[in-house]
Amino acid sequence: MKFKSKLSRIGAGTLVALFVLAALGSTGCTVVTGGMTLPNPYYLKNRPQYFPRGTEFPFPNEAAVLQDADREQH
Repeated sequence: MKFKSKLSRIGAGTLVALFVLAALGSTGCTVVTGGMTLPNPYYLKNRPQYFPRGTEFPFPNEAAVLQDADREQH
Protein backbone atom coordinates (compact mmCIF):
# COMPACT_ATOMS: atom_id res chain seq x y z
CA MET A 1 0.00 0.00 0.00
CA LYS A 2 2.82 2.43 0.84
CA PHE A 3 4.57 1.65 -2.42
CA LYS A 4 1.44 2.48 -4.43
CA SER A 5 0.95 5.76 -2.54
CA LYS A 6 4.58 6.73 -3.09
CA LEU A 7 4.29 5.90 -6.79
CA SER A 8 1.16 8.02 -7.16
CA ARG A 9 2.91 10.97 -5.48
CA ILE A 10 5.84 10.64 -7.87
CA GLY A 11 3.44 10.46 -10.78
CA ALA A 12 1.53 13.52 -9.58
CA GLY A 13 4.78 15.43 -9.04
CA THR A 14 5.99 14.49 -12.50
CA LEU A 15 2.70 15.59 -14.02
CA VAL A 16 2.85 18.95 -12.22
CA ALA A 17 6.48 19.42 -13.30
CA LEU A 18 5.58 18.68 -16.93
CA PHE A 19 2.66 21.10 -16.77
CA VAL A 20 4.88 23.86 -15.36
CA LEU A 21 7.53 23.25 -18.03
CA ALA A 22 4.89 23.31 -20.76
CA ALA A 23 3.43 26.55 -19.39
CA LEU A 24 6.85 28.21 -19.23
CA GLY A 25 7.79 26.95 -22.67
CA SER A 26 4.65 28.28 -24.32
CA THR A 27 5.10 31.85 -23.07
CA GLY A 28 7.53 34.43 -24.36
CA CYS A 29 10.20 36.34 -22.53
CA THR A 30 9.39 39.96 -21.83
CA VAL A 31 12.05 42.32 -20.55
CA VAL A 32 11.44 45.81 -19.20
CA THR A 33 14.49 48.02 -19.72
CA GLY A 34 14.60 51.78 -19.34
CA GLY A 35 10.83 52.07 -19.22
CA MET A 36 10.40 50.13 -22.48
CA THR A 37 8.79 46.72 -22.72
CA LEU A 38 10.95 44.63 -25.00
CA PRO A 39 9.01 41.62 -26.28
CA ASN A 40 11.80 39.27 -27.25
CA PRO A 41 15.37 38.48 -26.30
CA TYR A 42 16.61 39.52 -29.76
CA TYR A 43 15.59 43.17 -29.50
CA LEU A 44 19.13 44.36 -30.22
CA LYS A 45 18.92 42.79 -33.68
CA ASN A 46 15.64 44.56 -34.52
CA ARG A 47 15.73 47.76 -36.53
CA PRO A 48 14.75 50.88 -34.58
CA GLN A 49 11.39 52.46 -35.31
CA TYR A 50 11.16 56.12 -36.16
CA PHE A 51 8.06 58.14 -35.40
CA PRO A 52 8.24 61.63 -36.91
CA ARG A 53 7.26 64.50 -34.67
CA GLY A 54 3.67 65.55 -35.16
CA THR A 55 2.05 68.90 -34.81
CA GLU A 56 2.24 70.59 -31.45
CA PHE A 57 -1.52 70.91 -31.26
CA PRO A 58 -3.23 67.73 -32.53
CA PHE A 59 -6.59 69.33 -33.45
CA PRO A 60 -5.90 72.48 -35.53
CA ASN A 61 -9.10 72.13 -37.60
CA GLU A 62 -11.23 71.78 -34.49
CA ALA A 63 -9.57 74.82 -32.91
CA ALA A 64 -10.23 76.87 -36.06
CA VAL A 65 -13.92 75.91 -36.06
CA LEU A 66 -14.27 76.77 -32.37
CA GLN A 67 -12.60 80.17 -32.91
CA ASP A 68 -14.93 80.91 -35.84
CA ALA A 69 -17.95 79.97 -33.75
CA ASP A 70 -16.70 82.17 -30.91
CA ARG A 71 -16.24 85.14 -33.28
CA GLU A 72 -19.76 84.70 -34.64
CA GLN A 73 -21.26 84.83 -31.14
CA HIS A 74 -19.51 88.10 -30.24
